[in-house]
Amino acid sequence: MSANMTERQLRTWENLQEVTELLRREVGRDLWNDAKLSEAEFTVLAHLSMAAKGTARPSECARAIGWDSSRLAHQLRRLEKRGLVEKAASEATDGRASLIALTDEGRTAYRRALGPHLRSAQKWFADALSDEQVDNLADALETLLRHGSQLAAAPTAEPRA
Repeated sequence: MSANMTERQLRTWENLQEVTELLRREVGRDLWNDAKLSEAEFTVLAHLSMAAKGTARPSECARAIGWDSSRLAHQLRRLEKRGLVEKAASEATDGRASLIALTDEGRTAYRRALGPHLRSAQKWFADALSDEQVDNLADALETLLRHGSQLAAAPTAEPRA
C-alpha cells in the first residue's frame, strides 16, 4: 500500500486511472471513426475555435490545454499538414512569436466532430451515471481541480518533472 493512503483511497485512485484511460481510448476511437480526428487534434481545434478570431499564441494554447510546448508543436505540425491550422502573423510589433490560426477547413472539421464527440461522451459517460452521481462527481472533480491548482501554484523546493 502507498504512503498514507487507505486501501479504499488507493483502490479509488486506481479506478480513476483505469476509467480515465478507458474514456480517453473509447471516446478517442469514436472521434476518429466518426470525424477522422484524434483526441489531441480535437483538443487543439476546440481551443482555437473558442479563442478570439480563432487564433492563439502557441505558448498560450499549450498552457490552456495543459500540454508542454513540444507536444503542442508536434500536433500543430500534423494539423498544419492536414490544412486545419496555419501560422499567422502577430499584430504585435515587438517581435513576439507568431500566432496559430484555425483555417476554414479546421473550423469545419471541428464543427463536424463536435456532435459525434458529444454523443460519444453521452454513451461512455453520462448514460452510466444518475443525476445524483453526476452531482457528486462534479463536486469531487471541482475539489480536485482547486487542490491541484493550489499545489501547482505553490513554490516548491524540487523542480517538477
